[in-house]
Amino acid sequence: MQRIFMLRFLVLSSLLVTSIYSTEVQADCDISGIWKHSTKPAKLLVDLSKGEISVHSHDNNVKAVGLVVLKGLKSGLNSANWDAKMYSAAQDSFVDVQIISEGCNQLSVNFNGEEVLALAR
Repeated sequence: MQRIFMLRFLVLSSLLVTSIYSTEVQADCDISGIWKHSTKPAKLLVDLSKGEISVHSHDNNVKAVGLVVLKGLKSGLNSANWDAKMYSAAQDSFVDVQIISEGCNQLSVNFNGEEVLALAR
């Protein structure tokens, strides 16, 4: 009986420590908000509550405003990485991409190890 109690205690303690640590790590770099596109006169909105990145403004294409660029945004293994799905015209479907934060002021979206989009604060 004591072994079961100890096992439960250890499991619950581990989960508690992990959840507290995860919350602290994710708080290190909040990517929510407006980001500038690196090569276009556009700004993107990162909305973690919706799990998506959409066009906030675009000087060359007003019709693009509101368009969802990435969806299914979720935290990766550490606070500087996220996973998402991005539409690929070449594949005519959504593909898995990785988002890496560089110093909380730059985001790099990568597909198959190559950067396909860069954003800056």
